[in-house]
Order: sequence, then C-alpha cells, then structure tokens
Amino acid sequence: METRKISVIVPIYKVERYLCRCLDSITGQTHQNLEIILVDDGSPDHCGAICDQYEASDKRVRVLHTKNRGAFAARNTALDTASGDYIGFVDADDWLESEMYAVLLALAEETHADVAQCEMCNEGSYAQLRSKTLGGTAVYLKGQLTQELFRENITHGLNNKLFRREIWRNRRFPEEYYHMDAACMTEVERFCGTFARTDAVLYHYNTTNPSITRGRKKPLHAASAEKLFEAYSTAAEDVPEGAFFICREIPSFGRLIPPGGDVSLRLAVGHVRRMHKIFERHWDVARETAEYRASPRGKRLLWSIYHRAPLLASVLVYIYGTNKADRPRIGRKEDYGSY
Repeated sequence: METRKISVIVPIYKVERYLCRCLDSITGQTHQNLEIILVDDGSPDHCGAICDQYEASDKRVRVLHTKNRGAFAARNTALDTASGDYIGFVDADDWLESEMYAVLLALAEETHADVAQCEMCNEGSYAQLRSKTLGGTAVYLKGQLTQELFRENITHGLNNKLFRREIWRNRRFPEEYYHMDAACMTEVERFCGTFARTDAVLYHYNTTNPSITRGRKKPLHAASAEKLFEAYSTAAEDVPEGAFFICREIPSFGRLIPPGGDVSLRLAVGHVRRMHKIFERHWDVARETAEYRASPRGKRLLWSIYHRAPLLASVLVYIYGTNKADRPRIGRKEDYGSY
C-alpha cells in the first residue's frame, strides 16, 4: 500500500497562525507517499512565504500561488493537477493524527471502498465528535448511502475522507457558493459504490479561528443555504431520514436574524420564507419518522412553531440560542476571516 500515492489538497488563506501545525501534521504522516498541493489563494499575510519554505524543504510539497477566488476555486485548481491514486482534502487551520492517511488507505484497500472516512472532532470553541460513534468500522453499499448521509453516519464534509482519484476525474466544485462540499456529498450515490468508515478520531477541526460560517452574515450566506437545502431536498426524495434531517436543521440553520450589516430586513425575511418552503415539502414525512418521535418535546415544539410561523420561530432561536451540541455542523469554514 505504500506504493499508493495520496494527493493532499490544502487551500490556504489568512491562516498563518495555524498553518505550520497543519502542514507539520501532513508532512509527518506515517504514510509517506504523498503529493501535498498547497494553494495559496492570494493570502495577504505570510502564508505564501510559509508555503514556499515547506516546498523548499520537502520534495513532496508543491505550491500554487493564485489570485483570491475562494476555497472551492482553490480546490478545483489543485484537482486539475493532482496525480495521486487517492485524494484527500485538509483545511489549513486544522490538523491530522499522524496515522490518518495510513488508516484510511488500509480501510479503503481492504474493503474495496471508493471513499473511506474517519471520525473528526471539533477543537477550540466547543469540542464534540462530528458524527455518530458506531463502536468499530462499517461498510455501506450503493442504495444505503443517502440514508446513511442523513443519519449522519456519513459526514457532510470532505476533510475526514479519502477518495479514489476516479471520483474527481470529471467532477469539480461550483465556486460561487459556500457549503458546496456538503452539497457534493448529497450526490454520494452517484459517485460511490462502497463507503467505509472507522470510529478512529483522526481529524481535528478547528472551531477557534474566525470563519464565514461563524462570522458576520451577508447575502451570499442566504443564497448558499438555500442552494444547499435544495440539494438536500432533491436527495431526500423517498428517504424519510432526509425529510427529518431537513426539518430538524432548517429552523436554526436557515435564518438571518437579526438583520444588519450587509443583510437587510427584507432579505432576511425573504430568506426565512424561502427556507420555510423547503421545510414544508418534507414536514408531513418528517413527523412520521421514528427520529421525530424520539426527539425532545422542546425541539418538536420549535419545529411545530416553525411550521406555522417561521419568522417567530427564527426570532425565538436567536433569543434563546441553541445548545453547543445542536449548532449546525453542515458545510465548511469558508473564508470570511479565513477558510
């Protein structure tokens, strides 16, 4: 397996405080046959110089300096040049356990999986596992994948996964929205025949660094959320778990309350109403699921209020907040301060 090359793609923007930790965790992998593609996405700090230092000291590192176009454009640029048998994605402010790629590669090869996934853990502002722990490994086959995505046994991001190169041969990310990694995963049935996962916690997701999903909102947040949940809505056809997932997430995820800055009251209200239409498509199915019946009474009350009065529910979510464990886990740390 050591002959298998892994291309590791790292988009980089305004993360000089965290970058060396990230790159050291990649160059220090026990699986050494790596192609490490660093895309300096026009970062205005010292990230470009740091990348050049790593390229000079490690022949596996290749640096691409580009104009600032966003994380998904940076990933697409790297995918155009990647030559590995497998592809991995890492955020430049996160870090990996040293055996991550060795474990994922062994899992993929042993199970003949197109995608292998490890557990990831939030680090920083709030700590939690990002998916459900199964107590070992699991293998999912085509026909199960969308269901397992909405059950959150398959996570919605890219970074804790290893993909066979063929998946990305003719596949690229839309560049004009946020959350496009999660939207990509809604198509998992199209590009994956077998999916394997391990509970080993090997990827550390930094929640301390300011990012666009936790920062000041702007109109693109609304458009991106709507785009993402339209993708979820399409994937959720005939998947009851998907209906429940959508109705569970939208009341907290699909709001821009209070308006301010770049977000006008008119935009915020319109956004809530558009998200509510997606919610309504799935509400009747969601209420019949075992997951809905097992949910706390307070959550079911909130969803019922959202069903009848989405603006009121959005205000209530803002006033009373949500528990840390209930904060949206969808999507990426796209750039507002950094990626």
